[in-house]
Order: sequence, then structure tokens, then C-alpha cells
Amino acid sequence: MATVGAALRHTRTAEVGLAALGVSGRAATRPAALLVPGDEIVFHTKIARLPVDLTTRVVRADADAMSSVLISGPLPELRHETVLAEVGPRTLLTDSVHWTTPFGPLGRLVDVAVVRRFVLDVLATRIAAVRELAESWATRPIVVGTAIVHKGRLLAQQRSYPAPDAGRWELPGGRVEPGEDESAAVVRECQEELAVEVRPTGRVGTDVPLSNGMLLRIHAAELADPTATPKAVEHSEVRWVEADELAALDWLDADRVLVHSLRNLLTGT
Repeated sequence: MATVGAALRHTRTAEVGLAALGVSGRAATRPAALLVPGDEIVFHTKIARLPVDLTTRVVRADADAMSSVLISGPLPELRHETVLAEVGPRTLLTDSVHWTTPFGPLGRLVDVAVVRRFVLDVLATRIAAVRELAESWATRPIVVGTAIVHKGRLLAQQRSYPAPDAGRWELPGGRVEPGEDESAAVVRECQEELAVEVRPTGRVGTDVPLSNGMLLRIHAAELADPTATPKAVEHSEVRWVEADELAALDWLDADRVLVHSLRNLLTGT
């Protein structure tokens, strides 16, 4: 489900997935691969041969749901929510769209004859784009990251190399080795990078596609020994970070798109 959630958030879904319907879209606020709450998407299309421009803002982007609202366009209101649920080995994607039209007494006729049909076509095309993207990631090698939480704070570590990333922050983790499951990789990587043993407690956020052809998955964890002190074995510094400090750190791009999920992990929301 987390892979589908990532495909749902990926800018490709908006920018390329709807092109067959003549809808062009682009992330207006940030060029990152995955959308986060607060990001805006500008769409240009035609409905009944009339040009239509609208901008939506992402208000939720979790592993199991994504929602957005209209902030500018020809409709007084438009709200879109997608909810994901695991059904056996598959992921069920449910879309809901609510809108109002400015067309007065003709509003219902316009809704049925034009707007509703267009929305249904957009949703069907979007779902196909999400499926195609998620399936293309299914065989990617996995990299695990670890969100270690202790006394309401998150452990972050500062890179010392390579030069372009020196000084930036990331979660501990690394590649899952052949024959190793993700939880075992989390434990091993934290031993190697921090000289502490951790206990995985669950997943955090969606998957994150990496530019090197791998897929990042974040696991929450706790210290097996609450009195243990993590050490910067392979990094220049480790730091315990409060929820309200997360956004201020210069995270690596792959970790930054999950800052809102890490904040929710710390605050319990």
C-alpha cells in the first residue's frame, strides 16, 4: 500500500498521467518528486472546448490517504480525497470528489452533461497512471531508513560525505541485503551506523522512489536499551530532534518529503 501511496503523491501522476485527456499539470510550489501538504498543483485543460485553469493545494499526503482542495479556478468549491486500503495482496483505491458549480439554474444540467463526465474520465485516467507507476516500482531494490523515537524526539544524523551532501541530515539506514528482510536490515544498519540495537515498531509514511533506481522505506523503531547512547560512527554528528525542529534541518531530499510524516509520528497525530 505504501508503494501505491507514493505513486499517488508522485508529480508524474499529475504531470504525465492525465496528458491523454489534454490535462497538463505541474507542481507549482516545489519540484520534488513527491507532493507534501501545502504543495500546489496548477492544471490547464478544456471542458466543452472552453479553456479551464485551476490550482489545487494538497492538505493531506499520508500512506493511506491523500486529499486536496481548490484554491483558484472556475468552481466555487472542489474537494478531492483518495483513500487506500489493503484488500488481501492488493490495494483498494477509493476516489471521492465534491464540487459546486456557479451556473445557477443550469448547474445540474451542466454537472451531468459536462463536469461529471469529465471528472469521471480524469479519475479513471489518474488511477491507471497510479497503477502503472506503482507496478514499475514493485521490483526495485529496497533501502530502509529508521525513524528512532525516544522520549518524544527523533534521531537524525549529519552526513560528512560525499561532498555535495556533507552537512545535510538524514535518517540512519541502508540497502536491504539479499536474503535479508527489512526489519533485520533496520537492526543491522543501526548497529553499524550508531552502535546501538533498535527494535522496529512499524512503517512510517509512503515509499520514496530514489534517483538511483531504488525505493526508500522508513521504519519506526525504539532503542532496545533505553539508556543506550547512539554514536556518530559513520557520520559527523547525531542529534535528537523535537517535532517543531524537524522542518529547520537541511534534510536530504529523500528524507525531506517525509518530514510531515515524521512530525505526525512524534506528535501522535
